[in-house]
Amino acid sequence: MNILFIGPYRQNDEWGRKSLAVLKGIQNTDHTVTSRPIYLSTSTNYNNYTERSETIIVDHYDILIQFVLQPFAVYSGNFNKRIGIFNTETIPNHIPLGQLTSELLMDEIWTDSHIVAKNLQAILQKHTDNTKVIAVPPSLSLNDLPLEPNPPSSLRALAPHLQNKFLFYYIGNVLEDITAFKEIHIAYLNTFTNKDDVALIVGLEIPISPDELNKYFTQHRESISHISPVSHMPVVHVIYPTDNTYLNTAERVSIHTDCDCMVSPNYTMANHSTVLEGALYHSAPIVNKGNAIAEWLKEENLWYVESYEEVCTKPPSNNLYRFTYGESWHKPIIKSLGETMKRAYVDKFQRDKKIKANTQLRQHFQELSYGNILDI
Repeated sequence: MNILFIGPYRQNDEWGRKSLAVLKGIQNTDHTVTSRPIYLSTSTNYNNYTERSETIIVDHYDILIQFVLQPFAVYSGNFNKRIGIFNTETIPNHIPLGQLTSELLMDEIWTDSHIVAKNLQAILQKHTDNTKVIAVPPSLSLNDLPLEPNPPSSLRALAPHLQNKFLFYYIGNVLEDITAFKEIHIAYLNTFTNKDDVALIVGLEIPISPDELNKYFTQHRESISHISPVSHMPVVHVIYPTDNTYLNTAERVSIHTDCDCMVSPNYTMANHSTVLEGALYHSAPIVNKGNAIAEWLKEENLWYVESYEEVCTKPPSNNLYRFTYGESWHKPIIKSLGETMKRAYVDKFQRDKKIKANTQLRQHFQELSYGNILDI
């Protein structure tokens, strides 16, 4: 079959990384794949390269795959099958018909989570039997993800106060509630003291002024200051993007390989490329039990945090199709998060078992193919 893939795979962000990974999984099939890049962000941070599939042209395409936001999806009768990948991150519960226009135009919808797929399928079946929702396994593009960083990373050498410490780490936007950094920071401060040989490394995927960051950190410290004086709190070390725009691949890889345990109990149900990267580099990430990554990668690869389902409460945005009152997500329980971080720190036996299991992931992602899914 001939497949046309459209997605933001040149963007240097989560959408771009996930889109490129899906494209690689489609290219690892026996089908002929043509791709066309689009841009879903006004940011100028994108890869100015030509994917090999952009040079392939055929007379007729059998399948159209669109990795886009719902409002940008189109229907065309020139294809035998239309697949929509809308990066649905939440559990749909009560989605009105007017917000399902793009989904109802698709023959298939691919999503990360079995829970999301089940709920979305139930909602769509109230209106049509023509759209099928499929949960697909996570993929990760190995482009620019070497076995070892070159030159070798040197976080501990550059920051002597981190030497001999167990390094938890977080990569993301600390100011966005959905990333759960607030819960991470509070759990860390509530679980450890400056007597513990630990540190929390904060990799800022999006730069923030030091004043704004310190104000945010102070709020978290003050919320538990009655439990632990500020002077007794453990080390927190912040890494800023070198070009003050975004944390690039080399910087993320350096953090993954320098540190010991990634902490990422994100609220959403989606797979996240940075967590998959952490597992790839033999960290055993801490994630919410029940989200998409925990569905596909098991306890032998990860540490699980207990979470609870909650209605989405995200500030309004221009996109009316995401994070609405009719959706829910999983929020981490801070007590469980702290207990899990403590377990990851002290239980070297379990930690080593998970690291060993994750050594198989590079070959897994290298060989991952969506052939069986496309042939359904």
